[in-house]
Amino acid sequence: MKKLLISVIVAFACQNIQAQSDVDALRFSQNLGFSNARSAGAGEAFGALGADLSSATINPAGLAMYRSNYFVLGGGMSNTKANITYRDELRKDFDYGFGIPSIGLVFHNRKYTNRKPATKGWVITNFVMSMNRTNNFNGVRNYRGANNQSSMLDYFAETANGLSVGQLAATNDELVQGYYSLATMFWDAYLIDSVGPRTYGAAIDPMQRELQQRNIITSSGGTNELSMHLASNYENKVFIGGGFKLTTVRYRETNTFSETDLSVNDNNWAFWELDRDLSTRGYGLSGNLGVIVRPNDNVRVGASLQTPTVFTLTDEYGDELFVQYDDGTNGTYETLTGNYEYKTVSPLRTTLSGSYLFGNKGFVSADVDFVDFSTMRLRPSYVFEGVNDVISSKYNSTVNVRVGGEYVMNVVCLRAGFARYGSPLSNAIDNNLANTFLTTGVGIKDNNWALDLALVQRMGTELIQPYTLDQGIVPVASNKLRRNALTLTLTTKF
Repeated sequence: MKKLLISVIVAFACQNIQAQSDVDALRFSQNLGFSNARSAGAGEAFGALGADLSSATINPAGLAMYRSNYFVLGGGMSNTKANITYRDELRKDFDYGFGIPSIGLVFHNRKYTNRKPATKGWVITNFVMSMNRTNNFNGVRNYRGANNQSSMLDYFAETANGLSVGQLAATNDELVQGYYSLATMFWDAYLIDSVGPRTYGAAIDPMQRELQQRNIITSSGGTNELSMHLASNYENKVFIGGGFKLTTVRYRETNTFSETDLSVNDNNWAFWELDRDLSTRGYGLSGNLGVIVRPNDNVRVGASLQTPTVFTLTDEYGDELFVQYDDGTNGTYETLTGNYEYKTVSPLRTTLSGSYLFGNKGFVSADVDFVDFSTMRLRPSYVFEGVNDVISSKYNSTVNVRVGGEYVMNVVCLRAGFARYGSPLSNAIDNNLANTFLTTGVGIKDNNWALDLALVQRMGTELIQPYTLDQGIVPVASNKLRRNALTLTLTTKF
């Protein structure tokens, strides 16, 4: 059924083309990157060990254990595999990435008494500048399946419910510059239609729903922590440290969703595809502090606190819709490209750590993080009050556990570790968003340098919901994510 085009301009509150959500807050609140090869090989369980660049992120007190000036440089590559099941159909895809996960400088200052290294008071003070990669967003999620129960067109029809035809119709400016509302764009493309007063439905015969759906989500970017820390050592028994961090954010996502009409009925369209492009850039400010106590030569215990990170972000977005109609013609429609600046606040994180050293033969170590994801927030509050209410109910406190060890044979060090990051969701079906890490590593060390190699395998499950309908119909794609990361780190004195 064709629609009457209405050219009058009607002011109304329309759906935002790009709406910020709890997903934006979560994306930048998790730290899932193992950046330094030495600590990564031992499961990143370095909170009480120190003398590693990862201490800048985990417990800055460990930076006081460096005994000389050091330069640290890391490089790495990753391979991300997606195994997604949707509507009983399995699809696999993969993506590669390269980068510099860590770089840093340690400036060492030792106190001397009578030209001998002091043993009383604050004997060592170190100033450290570092960059550690805390997230890698590179990945491809590709899935498809037959669906005779629902369509994404049902979702866009529901967003239009309550509007009159005049309110839903495009204005002259929209026809020239781009649509302000996705619902209006789908209405203009003859993909949704009126089924009653202020009520709309998908342009599909409800008795002949035979759709092939496909979704390809490509993401890239990451977060990097640039930090400056000061750490000091009291008589080789108490170590303290703290500093400030600037986190840079770069995220790009292209989300392509399409439906093909497989039925013999004339639904007016044969195929449609929506391309949604999102680019997020910004920065975050935070600080951390920590302490490590060394009661004897073998035991170390530590505690640290990471303040919430306040991110200032800018989203740039735009959408394009392509439709192929049954009569052989096609149409292309675009939304008005735009940008929006907002803030997110990540949760506070506390970490307790312990380690046992077997002299010069190695160590075992463990860290436990406590994070309450229900305290994430989007700002300004008066704009995102509804989103913040969703965060409070949808997310909860979680515990992250990391354990690892090292065995030293002369100049060769062998490492292994395990980490389990709990799901931030209150109701985590199938352990949705929980992650498990298996790590192994090897290192060669000399008096003036060390070269470390680590392999980290990340395993997790994520449930992808392309749309949610008012009737409670939620199509779900289940992704068994696997990411293998290889990291090489060179540490040298200067």
